[in-house]
Amino acid sequence: MAKQTQFSKTLSQLNRGELDDELTDVISEVIKAVRSTRKQGSVTLNLKISMLNTRTENQIKITPAVSCKVPELDREESIVFSTADGDVLFDDPNQIKIDLKTPDKPKEKPMLKVVHA
Repeated sequence: MAKQTQFSKTLSQLNRGELDDELTDVISEVIKAVRSTRKQGSVTLNLKISMLNTRTENQIKITPAVSCKVPELDREESIVFSTADGDVLFDDPNQIKIDLKTPDKPKEKPMLKVVHA
């Protein structure tokens, strides 16, 4: 049996090397996101292989598709109130409103001179 072409060599030459470059970029992006989020990510390579035509069995075509799942940081949650008609309120409608005011700044007292006897 003849030695077969290594998969890594085939992969590196598909699409004139552009697929290899794309996979390098995608895996780097996923790795950075996994490190920053501590969540799992994935990279998927799908190779669709079919006959180029029905006249010859020596020509096939390989169509690659790359997909990835880049993990994201959890978003901050907000606690809000709602009404029966679906409105969102940021203040509790049942809470009594108190009109609070900021006190005025106290007037500055004159500086006292300390005299030592």
